[in-house]
Amino acid sequence: MSEKDTNDRLRKANPWKQKIDIRPDNPGRDITNNLPAMEIDPAALDAFSEIDPVPELPGAMADKFALVTKLEIPKWSKRGKSINYGFGAAKHLLRMNLWQPVFETKVAPRRKTDLGKLKQEIKDYAKSVGYGLAGFTKIDRRFIADGRDDKFPFDTALVLGMEMDFELLEEAPHPGKRLFDFEIYIESSKRIFEVARFIRSKGHRCYARVPLDGWVKFPPHAIMAGLGELGAQGVVITREYGPRQRWTMISIEADIEPDEPVDLGMAKYCDDCLLCVRACPGKSISRERIWWRGVKKRKNNDTRCYPYFEKYDGCGICLKVCPINRHGYDACMEAYWRDGTILKKRDPVLPVSLREAGRSGKTSPPGNRSRP
Repeated sequence: MSEKDTNDRLRKANPWKQKIDIRPDNPGRDITNNLPAMEIDPAALDAFSEIDPVPELPGAMADKFALVTKLEIPKWSKRGKSINYGFGAAKHLLRMNLWQPVFETKVAPRRKTDLGKLKQEIKDYAKSVGYGLAGFTKIDRRFIADGRDDKFPFDTALVLGMEMDFELLEEAPHPGKRLFDFEIYIESSKRIFEVARFIRSKGHRCYARVPLDGWVKFPPHAIMAGLGELGAQGVVITREYGPRQRWTMISIEADIEPDEPVDLGMAKYCDDCLLCVRACPGKSISRERIWWRGVKKRKNNDTRCYPYFEKYDGCGICLKVCPINRHGYDACMEAYWRDGTILKKRDPVLPVSLREAGRSGKTSPPGNRSRP
């Protein structure tokens, strides 16, 4: 390998060994650097990724033991969900990290070589088990926490999104017996292994990451895969569900063509809306975009967010008030493009109807259906 090739790679400091390690190729770098709806400073993003890589969890949640014992277990217990949520989350995390690398590696002897057909078959199968959103991209290793490239061994990334229940989110900030986020965390954690098994049945190795995983950052890859655009509150906004989905990913040993990123017009829309900024009880979302780790965006201050995340058992206010959540992408953008109107809470919410073929009976405003 030439010195130039080596210098083009990301690096990682290993204090224990007193050594600088050269990280693998980073095929998603060019996709991120050329996103149509975001301002990126590639040199700054590279530098931060080497000097101060993203952490597994934000600072206020960095102590996982304290997070689970002082926040999660109490809110599960008062709803009688300790087994469903607690054991369910632990079971799938253990399966991902311990069982999967040893016992879920066998692939079919005959490998499907038509990658275009394979791509569509995977998307169709993912939809059949409950994922309304599916897209392919290449991993950008700047968004792997602490440079742990072993957590995503293959370069092709399948990004999957599952819709959160509209009515459960409407209960925020005072959730009832079910939590809008954990319902999807548990359901998606079951289904992601079914998709991985389907991929292996086509003769390709893969490695699934459950939605509770913090090692690989899902939102940047969802944007890279053309599934949505970054919203003011820091989550991905999609045509289908607005901010109301949770993400997961699969690392696949197959050179499947990436999907194209999209520009949904959310950057300008969010500039003129800012309902989430005004509604946030902790005032944790910056009103103006700032440069943060090489990306120009509104930054969510987790030390301001966390006290209300704890107080309201997950909060969710910034998701609930988003007009794209309440009225659907098409209705919001038609009003905005017509005369600059931002649909607000006082405007009638579109009637809620049962999803056409939802496996779990979740509900969704019909306005959230994307145009054909």
